[in-house]
Order: sequence, then structure tokens, then C-alpha cells
Amino acid sequence: MTHKNPALRASSVVPASTSSSAVGKKPLKPSKPQALAGKKPSKLALEGNKWLVEYYENETVTIDQTEISQSVNIYGCKGTIIIIKGKVNAVNILKGSKTSVLVDSVVASISVTDSPSFQLQITGTAPMIQLDSTDSGQIYLSKDSLSTEVTTAKCSAINISLPVVGEEDGIFEEQPVPEMFKTVVKNGKLVTTIVEHSG
Repeated sequence: MTHKNPALRASSVVPASTSSSAVGKKPLKPSKPQALAGKKPSKLALEGNKWLVEYYENETVTIDQTEISQSVNIYGCKGTIIIIKGKVNAVNILKGSKTSVLVDSVVASISVTDSPSFQLQITGTAPMIQLDSTDSGQIYLSKDSLSTEVTTAKCSAINISLPVVGEEDGIFEEQPVPEMFKTVVKNGKLVTTIVEHSG
């Protein structure tokens, strides 16, 4: 390249950088995968109007100082039994495994997301249970909670146990939540029905 500056024209070689910052540096160690990272400490705390139950393993946790305005958020628990006494606004179960939750009553809803092999028992009332991306779940409804609506999305092997009429408390009949559907086009609209298995 030809330069207008005579000093630059005379030296056609670009001087090497004298910085030694790149020399002798070691590459960064990759971080451990989450599965190999240390176990997170368990936590039971009331923050504002939210109870936080986090990272318990193979324990029983009881929350008995509840109020109707409080919600209970259960996160990352494994093989744990959680007992919620009294009436709360909502219960959210997220990323648990083999976790059992026993709740008296809920004002709004109970939500279970990405929590395989869960068990949920309602001894009082709850207007709605929402299940999302969860497999192998068992729900026990009381005589007072038979009007509960259950919605499912991306779920399989969900069973609901209903109290048997005329029997003593604790006797349930298990019924599966449908998993197979048939969709057809009728009058330009999609119509979906449950596929019934015979036999």
C-alpha cells in the first residue's frame, strides 16, 4: 500500500504489539453441568404473601400458619411430603419429583408444572387444578371438592381418585384422565372428542 506520509512509506512493516497480555493466559475452565453442581440448600420462608418451599428431599414439611391471602410456591422438591393447613389463595408446584402435597382448601387454583410422579390431596375445596407438562400424577378429591375443574396440557398417566358414595372416608375409586382425542372437521370448524376404549 502506498501512503502519502513519507515516514510510513519508508517503513512498510507494521511493528509487532509489545503487549504480553495474550501470552501465558490459560483458557477458562468450563462450568460444571447442573446435575454435578452441589445440592442447593432447602428453604422454608414466608416472603410477603408467598410461602417458599424449595429444594427439600425426602422430608415432611408442614405449613400451619397460613392466611387466605397467601400463596404457597413449591420448587425443586424431591420425595417430599408437604402439608398445607388452613385456606390459602393458591398453590404452585414446579419442577418437583415424587412430591406429595396435602392441602386443606384453596381460593383460586392449584398449579402443577413439570413435576412427574406427584400426588395431590384436597381435604377441603379448590375451584381449579391446572396440570402442565407433568406425567404420572395422582389427585385425590374430597366430597367437598367434587366440583373442582381439572385442566391438563402435555400430560400423561394422570388419575383422579374420587370418594366412593356411601363408604367411609378414605375409600376412593380411581379414574384416568383421558389422553387420546379425535379431531374432525365439521362445517369448517375443528371438533375434538375423547376416544373411548371399549373392552
